[in-house]
Amino acid sequence: MNITIDSVTLYPFSIPLKMPFRISAGEIHQKDGLILEMKSAGLTGWGEVSVDKTPFYAHETVGSAIDLLTNSLVPLVIGKSFTHPDQVTEILDHYRGNNFAKAAIDAAVWDIYGQMLGEPCWKLLGGTRETVEVGPSIGIKNDHALTVDAVAKQLADGMKRIKIKVCPGLDFKFIEAVRREFPDISLMVDANNAYQFSDWQEIAQWDRFELLMIEQPLNEHDVYFHSLLRQKIKNPLCLDESIHTMHDAQCSAALKAADIINLKVCRVGGLSNPRRIHDFCSQNGIVNWIGSRVGSGVGEAARLAAATLPNCSLPSDCVISAMYMSDDILTEPFDLKGCMVKAKTSPGLGINVNRKRLAKYASTKLELAIK
Repeated sequence: MNITIDSVTLYPFSIPLKMPFRISAGEIHQKDGLILEMKSAGLTGWGEVSVDKTPFYAHETVGSAIDLLTNSLVPLVIGKSFTHPDQVTEILDHYRGNNFAKAAIDAAVWDIYGQMLGEPCWKLLGGTRETVEVGPSIGIKNDHALTVDAVAKQLADGMKRIKIKVCPGLDFKFIEAVRREFPDISLMVDANNAYQFSDWQEIAQWDRFELLMIEQPLNEHDVYFHSLLRQKIKNPLCLDESIHTMHDAQCSAALKAADIINLKVCRVGGLSNPRRIHDFCSQNGIVNWIGSRVGSGVGEAARLAAATLPNCSLPSDCVISAMYMSDDILTEPFDLKGCMVKAKTSPGLGINVNRKRLAKYASTKLELAIK
């Protein structure tokens, strides 16, 4: 059974947020991104380029992704036939980096592949759980009382694992306030590259809070210094921005730089690569979980599929975008009950896009067909 890619359409979109989302690298008030629609033998597959207008978080942007997809990546695969999505991933590796753009193609091909076989993507990936625990990501606030209030609301809504964003000057008192108010919750912090290794004594003070993990405290290129930091703290250390490829995961394991690796589907290039990195981590005693980005349900669907993999044993950020997004483009929301979300049972990614809403937030589209 062959997948022949007939056409690709790109939809740059912008959706307002209910409230600003702030991390150490910057703040957004609306979500800009890029939806990819793929056609193959009458079937439609969807993917999302989970970037922003500016490279404050990812190296890529909406503009760079449009250029790369139009002039480099889509020409590699359009009109070609494949028997498995992994083959598409391997062809995209012809060009370096740009995994966020590649991830959209990869997810769309997996979506079509699942529809062709009549199976949900998560089962074809090797997923083993039908429900996934999720938890919110609380953006940086100017006052720790506001952070406590935000955590309280999420707990009241049934969440159990809480992640709060931190940065220098907005860290210790915030973690302390949340832990004091909620001494028994599963609490983690995410720094998004905000600290230097010279800050290790400050980071070590967080040991008293018995955190689930400290996510990406140092720069993404500082795998070696993460390995040194890990020796100086008791809280488990998680790498996120540092992991773009299998090579990155292998280097992390060799240096013993992390207890946990957050597999960002968008950062490692789709669904084929996180499955491979997941298997490597499982064999090397490194725990995984699936992180998210604020965005549409198209991107969330791929993350949810990956979150069913057996070594992804810690709660995911996936499908939590709804706490920030003012609207979505899917016809049906994810089946979220408390902190548990059901994996999609329909073939492929199991999603349907509301084209009227897509047109509302994507004022233009770029159609890429076989020449």
